[in-house]
Amino acid sequence: MSHTKARFTLMTAAALGICACDASTGRISGAGNDAGATTPTGVMSTGAAGAAPAGRVLGTGSGGGAGGASEGGAGASVDSGAAGAPASDPSDHAGDAGTRDDAGATTVVPAPSCSHGLPASIADLAAKSSDDTTSTNTPLGRRYDAVANHVATTQELAFLHDAHAQPVIPGSTSGLQWKAATVTLYPSASVPLPADVNQHAIGNCDGDTAFASLAYLSASFIQRIITDNHDGTFTVAMYDPKGQRLAVSLDAQFLFDGGGNIGEVSGKGGVADWATVLEKATMKYIQVFPVVGDIGGIGSEHQTPMFTGAGGSVAFDRGALAPAELTRVVKAVLAAGKIVSGGFGIENKALANGFETVTAHGYAVLPPKTDAFMIAMRNPWGVEPTAKGYDGSTDGVMDIPPATDWAATIDLRVIDPGDACGSGVTAPYVPPAAATRAREVNIGEPHARALP
Repeated sequence: MSHTKARFTLMTAAALGICACDASTGRISGAGNDAGATTPTGVMSTGAAGAAPAGRVLGTGSGGGAGGASEGGAGASVDSGAAGAPASDPSDHAGDAGTRDDAGATTVVPAPSCSHGLPASIADLAAKSSDDTTSTNTPLGRRYDAVANHVATTQELAFLHDAHAQPVIPGSTSGLQWKAATVTLYPSASVPLPADVNQHAIGNCDGDTAFASLAYLSASFIQRIITDNHDGTFTVAMYDPKGQRLAVSLDAQFLFDGGGNIGEVSGKGGVADWATVLEKATMKYIQVFPVVGDIGGIGSEHQTPMFTGAGGSVAFDRGALAPAELTRVVKAVLAAGKIVSGGFGIENKALANGFETVTAHGYAVLPPKTDAFMIAMRNPWGVEPTAKGYDGSTDGVMDIPPATDWAATIDLRVIDPGDACGSGVTAPYVPPAAATRAREVNIGEPHARALP
């Protein structure tokens, strides 16, 4: 791929403190910068993989069933049923949510199957894709090849198991320090939403984009892999590079700047949430398995495999797809439960409503609000830059018109969902009212601009 290297200067603001990614070979490759590489110092014991059931046993009666050793997930109910108990060990195989029928009878349904690669409905477009990250060395994909044979030491295992052992502060950040915070796991609703993902001082836009895409596609997956230990600590179910279950524990200390603003990804208003927890778990993980040297610049195809256990992905470079083809791909892969990130190749290209693009920056790719548009793309800042400032009225979502000049500037990365496999989602993302704001034009200047 012929992506131009982009470098950025960061201007922080108390209101947002946003930064953009520095992708050394272009956003679509997900290649991060090498600043702040750390020496591995620890991780938790790798648990044996739980047995994968042939079908998911769903909850009974009024509530979902507790996750068992092989199914591990929290049971949740529909209608008026109460939620089942959380999994006691998130390192076990994650189960799906519990539900019941009106009679309260146990129901068994087959687990969804998300096949590798592009759906058959767009097989004619496969030749236009590139950069297949499927690996023969690790199920987590080619981005993990360099660490595929790394076996964590006892010291490393202890580090990841110790919730109060803090990872090294990323070298790509400036002036951030660990500080205790109150965590509200799901601040926008009772489930994770893309609105809970708002990037601040860490330049991991594409990684944050992957979190937003996961929330859109499989909110229950995020709930399954995070266990609140109710003592100020959390345990996150992950995968080591060999594809073995790995539990990573962390406390509620997160990175803040000197002005008291959260520097990590957060919910609206700087609330530490599930995305903040997953981001810190990532920092601990890459300190032991340095799939990237620094979380700043991490790609979506680096980010999701450590949680989902699957690293196969393909890219569509800028200009590879005509407008109608771009729409077909996005609809097909989202319906198939795939994780999709995207980016723009032109800085400050503006929509009719004034929303502007940002280059070398990751966006969650979503269905547009109507068929009059080609696709939708959500900025992980949670707002959109305009010539006058920033607009928060759509939670950062841009609806892109079906025009050749727009298709020519958009690239995509389609990633296998692994354990996040679900039935697929094709409905437009509608952020909750609390996650949107009236047009704001003077909220500081955190926007990173490309240097000549």
